[in-house]
Amino acid sequence: MSVTVSMESGPSKEVTAGSAGDIGEIHNWTELLYFFNHTMPECHTELNESTKRVALFVLYLAIFVVGLVENLLVIWVNWRCSGQAGLLGLYILNMAIADLGIVLCLPVWMLEVTLDYTWLWGSFACRFTHYFYFANMYSSIFFLVCLSIDRYVTLTHASPSWQRYQHRVRRAVCAVVWVLSAIIPLPEVVHIQLLEGSEPMCLFLAPFETYSTWALVVTLSTTILGFLLPFPLIAVFNMLTVCRLRQAGWPEGRRNCLLVCAYIAVFVICWLPYHVTLLLLTLHGTQISLHCYLVHLLYFFYDIIDCFSMLHCVLNPILYNFLSPSFRSRLLSAVVHYLPKVQAGAGRRASSSSSTQHSIIITKEGTQPTAAGPYHHSSLNFQAPKTSPISAPQSLIAS
Repeated sequence: MSVTVSMESGPSKEVTAGSAGDIGEIHNWTELLYFFNHTMPECHTELNESTKRVALFVLYLAIFVVGLVENLLVIWVNWRCSGQAGLLGLYILNMAIADLGIVLCLPVWMLEVTLDYTWLWGSFACRFTHYFYFANMYSSIFFLVCLSIDRYVTLTHASPSWQRYQHRVRRAVCAVVWVLSAIIPLPEVVHIQLLEGSEPMCLFLAPFETYSTWALVVTLSTTILGFLLPFPLIAVFNMLTVCRLRQAGWPEGRRNCLLVCAYIAVFVICWLPYHVTLLLLTLHGTQISLHCYLVHLLYFFYDIIDCFSMLHCVLNPILYNFLSPSFRSRLLSAVVHYLPKVQAGAGRRASSSSSTQHSIIITKEGTQPTAAGPYHHSSLNFQAPKTSPISAPQSLIAS
């Protein structure tokens, strides 16, 4: 009989059991865990759990600090400059909100890792934290899909009717995404429970008789909705967008192609290892039989792979915001707006001392005085195109 148990930290802690009929005398989960710990096949692997916990804590902390700063900046700039955020700014803003929600869960995972996966925050927090994470995870992925599709649709459909209703359609799509993301995690969250004991743990505990079925259904739904469906849509529509820009003769076609490749590569690197590992661990013992050493390696590195998948919260703001000249201009404009006004006052006093010279220059050039201020520059006042969207593909690739 092959029986394995997983005590991973993070949002996908699961217990995977096989051949339930062979252990019919076990009546509760505490006895089941005891049975698992004494019937696991012995694989003498030299894996240091203490080193793993330290590495996980450092990774969680780095992602939390960097992701928090980046996504707060993205939300602040796009919210403050909503009229200048470009055609697809609404999706980018909502994706940053979802990524911020994921980042806010990391302090809980950090403390859980430090306490050797002991859960100290009660039953409600056990379920709500996992639900909050999964809802924001699906939202971030779905908004990325919407962004990829809408970018291509905007390039290829420049009809007046689409331009008239596009903002209304985007708001409706964002609302639908949030509703779906709030519903999808429910089948898994209802089976997440706090396992009481001397060291309480927050685990996925479906009914024992149907546990294997529930675990397989939850894992398959997570893999299908979180990767198998989004990835082809993201890849295909991004490649179609690049082809469209090349046909239009856009001079920065090479840069746009590299950006699109980066979009696709980041999504694959972050999510493919996570879903493959989760699927293998779920199928082991019920559908397939893996080698003992491979199982131990998967269980050991699952936490690290799970943490690594959260890198998208750090990379998304860079790819979809900080690499965009228009976003950098809006960020600079927002920062300059809140600079201390003492320097501006000193600059006005200095300019008044040489008013004669300035008058000569103005008269000589035949122009009118303009408002003072370092942020009144054409590059800082980017506006979304009102006509054909193909006229500004840069705002569609990285707005």
